[in-house]
Amino acid sequence: MKIELDPDFCLHPLQPSYAKSLFGILTGHRSHFSRWLPFVNDLFSIEQTEKYIRESQLLWAAKRDFSFAILKNNRARGLISAKDLNWLEKSTELGYWLDPTLQNKGIMTNALNCLIEFLIREHGFRTFWIKCAQSNLSSQRVAIKAGFALMGVESREGRENAEIFHIYCREA
Repeated sequence: MKIELDPDFCLHPLQPSYAKSLFGILTGHRSHFSRWLPFVNDLFSIEQTEKYIRESQLLWAAKRDFSFAILKNNRARGLISAKDLNWLEKSTELGYWLDPTLQNKGIMTNALNCLIEFLIREHGFRTFWIKCAQSNLSSQRVAIKAGFALMGVESREGRENAEIFHIYCREA
């Protein structure tokens, strides 16, 4: 199964063959990603990425999370996930990251819209949430461009201090 975005890009369920590319992007741009993805500071081997992919596949099989690689010409360039799938309320939180060399080109907004269309069409989901750090303006722009509305903020205790997160929602 894959979700076509355009002639060059598609979403495909995570598989171990994507580990090398995803690991290379995350570690090659560690300073960029570590601000919002703290696990990147502890990522030191492709085996860790492979383990994450295997765990994601188990969550997919259990229908708890759907994680997709964002492929450009069949090479993994990012990730997008429907996390904590709530089958009773038909709601989910969405998370994403993309190779910084491909950002600000509408790719993630397109990926987000296509994933939402898939979740509505194939599984009847109705409510979608995005939580992003107040300092992550790029992620906030993606949410707004994809039709999400700011619903509130929350404070989370981080490694060093509390961080404010913006909570966005989109209803089908």
